[in-house]
Amino acid sequence: MFAVFFVSCQSSPDSKGENIPNQQAIMAGQKAETNVQFLTKQMEEQPSANLYYLRAKNYLALHAYGLADQDMENALRDNPGEPAYLALSAKTKQFVEDYTTSIDRAKLTETSVLTNGQNTLLLAQNYLATKQMSLGRFYLKKIDESLLSTFDRSLLKAVKDYGASDSLRLFTLMNSKPSDDSPLVYVYYEQGFSSIPSLRYQQEILSSLKNYPMDPYFLRYWARFLVKMKKYDQAALVYKQVLKVFPKTKSFKTELVYFDLAKQGLLPTKSSESLTDSLAVSADSLSQN
Repeated sequence: MFAVFFVSCQSSPDSKGENIPNQQAIMAGQKAETNVQFLTKQMEEQPSANLYYLRAKNYLALHAYGLADQDMENALRDNPGEPAYLALSAKTKQFVEDYTTSIDRAKLTETSVLTNGQNTLLLAQNYLATKQMSLGRFYLKKIDESLLSTFDRSLLKAVKDYGASDSLRLFTLMNSKPSDDSPLVYVYYEQGFSSIPSLRYQQEILSSLKNYPMDPYFLRYWARFLVKMKKYDQAALVYKQVLKVFPKTKSFKTELVYFDLAKQGLLPTKSSESLTDSLAVSADSLSQN
């Protein structure tokens, strides 16, 4: 098992008078930005697999999925058989759309003491995402709902709905925007891109970005919105931000091609524009770029 991180690490001033986060806060991802800064300083002196793992957990709390994935690759390079590392890497691989590797690593932990409903739910999500519907439903049936947290129960219900239909059905069942902490918020922005009034969409995505400025999906939805509003220079700046923290996945490459075609005026245009579209993204409202 991985070594306990700084057994004596408590929340107290160091020699420079700076507060050192305690181990519980680091493990739970509390004050994640401070934890990342602290862990990065420690790694400059002596990098280790456990420090990469702990920083990855905090990157996940910040929705910095690509950076978390990079850290888990480094952790597994140094300690490839650690079940805790494999389990967390399975999560990060799902967030960077590497579903095959996510499945492989989640299955490696199935027989370990870490196996739980969350791991089984992760496998179900990955199989459904890769259109392996029978396997997805098989894993959904294996989940003991009573062992899940309230949050995971709501996610389980959504995954079951998706398994019975698709993400469009999930969107139609939503009464309002899900919490920014919920994976369902990505379904909301994806499926609502064409149907949510532009001014409202702009306000909501900017609010989400304020909460999680490193979230690559929030950045991508904002960039898409800017492309829709023909704000190509601003969209290019946002896509540059994404490229710093997220790999060029298949869907992301397709998105960049779409952006390039839109910028060149090679996409079909609508004959008219709604009033809300014309009000959205005024020149002085671009606080995120």
